[in-house]
Amino acid sequence: MNELLNHKNKSILDLCCGTGNQLKLLSKNGFKNLHCLDLSTSMLKIANKGDYPINIYNEDATKTSFENESFDIAIISFAIHEKTKTTQEKFIKEAHRLINEDGFILVVDYAFDNKTPEIVKKGIDIIERLAGREHYNNFKSYIQNNGLANLMNKNKFKLLKHHKRLFNGVTISRYKKDKALL
Repeated sequence: MNELLNHKNKSILDLCCGTGNQLKLLSKNGFKNLHCLDLSTSMLKIANKGDYPINIYNEDATKTSFENESFDIAIISFAIHEKTKTTQEKFIKEAHRLINEDGFILVVDYAFDNKTPEIVKKGIDIIERLAGREHYNNFKSYIQNNGLANLMNKNKFKLLKHHKRLFNGVTISRYKKDKALL
C-alpha cells in the first residue's frame, strides 16, 4: 500500500487477485477506482465478501476483455512464480497492454540473489513445495531463470525501483513501460 499512497485517484487492476484482500485494504484507505480479476471462482467468492467498492471479474489474466491502456496501475502479487514460463510471458504481455503509457506495474514476488540467506531460500522452497508438484516445478523454473528480472526485461519494461523484503527473498518492484521500446 505504501507504494501506492500517492495514487489514490488512479485506476488500479489487481491481476490474479485471489481473495481480493489487497484491494480491500486499499479501499479502506481511500482508494476508489479498484478492479480485480481471477480465474478461481472460489477465491472470487471470498473477494466478494464485505461491502467494498471493488469491481470483480472472473477472467484469465493472460487474455482479459479490457481495452488497451484501460488502467493506470496493475498489481501482480505472488502470482507470476506459480505459472509456466509461457503463461508468465503471456501474463506480463497482457499487463503491458492494459496499463496506459504513463502507468506502471507493481509486482511482488520472489527474487533470490547473493544477498538472500540460504535459510530464507530453503524456507520459501519448503512453502512452495507444499503448494503442489506443478506449482513447485513452476517456482523452481522461475527462480532458475532469474525470475522477475529476466521476465520483465523481455517484455518492454523499465525498472523504476524495488525494495527487498523478507530477508532479501521477496521484491516489491515498480515497472514502467519502456517508451524507447514502444
